[in-house]
Amino acid sequence: MRVNRERGSVLALAPAGFLVLMLLAALAVDSAVTYLGQEQLHDALAAAANDAVTAGLDNPAFYRAGTIEVDPVRAGRTACLSILAQDDAGLQHLHLWMSVNDDSVQLQGTAVIDGVFGRIIPGFGQRTVRGFADAVVTGGPLSATAGQVRVEAPLTPLDCSMAAAGSTG
Repeated sequence: MRVNRERGSVLALAPAGFLVLMLLAALAVDSAVTYLGQEQLHDALAAAANDAVTAGLDNPAFYRAGTIEVDPVRAGRTACLSILAQDDAGLQHLHLWMSVNDDSVQLQGTAVIDGVFGRIIPGFGQRTVRGFADAVVTGGPLSATAGQVRVEAPLTPLDCSMAAAGSTG
């Protein structure tokens, strides 16, 4: 007569399998939150770049010489105000860099995103996301090269603390 001593061994494996499934679900949720944060950063930078290139147009240069130029100071302030107005609460420790080259603006940024489940594991609670956006002013119908940004100026950090102080008063 055979005795089956392996009865109930699956019962010990079920909690381990459930734990693995929960960890995979937590990883999927945190990955989705990180992706959403990266998309929010990109959208915020794209809107800020469009606002900066529009509001930063140098009207005196246009009316004096007919040239399309972007004023870097006004473009930087407008980019900061645009980012602050969007008030993306999920984007923390936002750092911006801007480059202006005649008729184009390039913005780059980094932000920190909090994980949902990763907070319980040391070192996995926050992730840094990066994004960039370009905007170009055109003086007429779009040509084949109009969509290509020719930004050759170096990126400089934007300090939005002054824009924040100026927007509250």
